[in-house]
Amino acid sequence: MRDPNSAIPEDATPALWRRYDEWRAGRHLRFNEKHAGALNSWRTRRGARRLVLLQVSALVVTLAGAVMSFATMWFVIPFVVGVVGSCTVQYALRIVTGSIADTPVPALDEIQLAQRNSARSIGFVVLYSLMFIPYLILIILGTNDSVSGQSVYGTAILLITLVVMAVVLPTMLTAWWMNDPDPEDLITSETERSHG
Repeated sequence: MRDPNSAIPEDATPALWRRYDEWRAGRHLRFNEKHAGALNSWRTRRGARRLVLLQVSALVVTLAGAVMSFATMWFVIPFVVGVVGSCTVQYALRIVTGSIADTPVPALDEIQLAQRNSARSIGFVVLYSLMFIPYLILIILGTNDSVSGQSVYGTAILLITLVVMAVVLPTMLTAWWMNDPDPEDLITSETERSHG
């Protein structure tokens, strides 16, 4: 399916880009096939929202580590725990949501495409809004004649943390918006697994 909201005419899209999109669509389908039977108990609205709250907790731990990085090197412990936890929960969220947030257009239906585009749009607004925080810190640090290396290091860690937060947001949003599965879909998937 072609993105109806794309401003680029289909005939103006380079063939290389179309092939790349088709490859990504295939990769998406393989990911969903590989994890079709995984985390079934989490594929409800309640389960998805619990995973989102778990992701928020991991991001808060990461942010705490980033704030600590301005003062101490012990920030590494909460920072690494938060990043590893966030990556783990992000993978689970991708499984639960069918990886809608990072899927190319050819592999999505109209509703999934609308959700993906909305989630990405919100993620982009959050990303460029959050970027003002480390930039403001750098401007303030730039007014001093001498700046400690720890402050610059802390600003870099904070920047990484805020980018990670914005990058995982679209998947979190699609998980939060997720509806409970249709009971008929569950019966069909159970039947397919028993015959497979």
